[in-house]
Amino acid sequence: MKTTGNALRLALAGTLASAVVLGGCGTADQPRQSAGSLTFMSGGGAYLDALDEAFLKPFAKDTGIAVHNDPTLSYAKIKTMVGAGKVTIDVTPAEGYWEIQECGKTLLPLDRTLVDLSDIDPALIQGECGAPLLTYSTAIYYNKEAYPGPDKPVGCRDFFDTAKFPGKRAVRDSAVPNPLIECALVADGVSPDALYPLDLDRAFKKIATIRKDLVFWASGAESTQLMTAGEVAMIHAWNGRAYAAIAEQGAGFAPAYGEAFLIYDTLVVPKGVRDPKAAMKLVDYMLDPARQAKLTSLIPYSPSNKKAVLTGLPAPLQEFLPETNPKVAEGVHVQDQRWWAQNADEVTRRWQAMFQG
Repeated sequence: MKTTGNALRLALAGTLASAVVLGGCGTADQPRQSAGSLTFMSGGGAYLDALDEAFLKPFAKDTGIAVHNDPTLSYAKIKTMVGAGKVTIDVTPAEGYWEIQECGKTLLPLDRTLVDLSDIDPALIQGECGAPLLTYSTAIYYNKEAYPGPDKPVGCRDFFDTAKFPGKRAVRDSAVPNPLIECALVADGVSPDALYPLDLDRAFKKIATIRKDLVFWASGAESTQLMTAGEVAMIHAWNGRAYAAIAEQGAGFAPAYGEAFLIYDTLVVPKGVRDPKAAMKLVDYMLDPARQAKLTSLIPYSPSNKKAVLTGLPAPLQEFLPETNPKVAEGVHVQDQRWWAQNADEVTRRWQAMFQG
């Protein structure tokens, strides 16, 4: 897996990124914390079901510590709890850039005497308050009906070449951390290994060249729908959602096998939890390689643990994962979440000026 710079069902890769826009209110039937229990917040649905089977239920059985589920994932909710000194969430997954932004303010630094990161891909350890749990990537997929000839799109240069490959392109509507920025720079000639710090002037100038050809998806489900309906010629989409559309629902799309940008979700512990040691113990438990491999068998995320062995996966799924398809692995570059943490506001300002101004 290359680094750049210093989601088997339908809650797929990107569940977390979609879930964090949920409101900050809890559910009426959320279990109250009790002695010897923890509360794990996630995005709910099949994502939570998979986490429950791979990690949470086995942890309760092995340790005697019950784990309650809160499906109302919200960064705002966590920050409000911490600010009020009334924290009822012990562990939650978060996007890497947010973990870095909130480390030491909203989030506890990892207790490295309790959380073992030695087998975690070093490229994913970018902050002090998060333990990387899983990865997914944003890659390019093309509509086979749009390009029936011998020439097929390959990577970012072709995504931006509307003369050679005409048609609408779909991208995520959220600015942060949108790898369309990195893709634009690659299309403009920047080496993927020399992307950071990102040149925003150059990136947005390049994006402007295809602005009229862009359509937007706001959730993973919308990106799947765009592919199954054949509404666009190309799409920048999460690999798990592409797997759902192509392998499970028969969408006439194919991978472009070029640059793909890998994002990780990381486990964090909010400041003010009642039992930090128990929370850290759960975090460490979720890093186990066999349990992470179990998660991949349930939902198409890749493990963060280098020792996780992925066996018995369906052949169609293997095509979409860098661990089981060398053609995917060759083009994967890890996003620098440290850069995104520092520059999120500026990217958002420029994104809004271009697309909402």
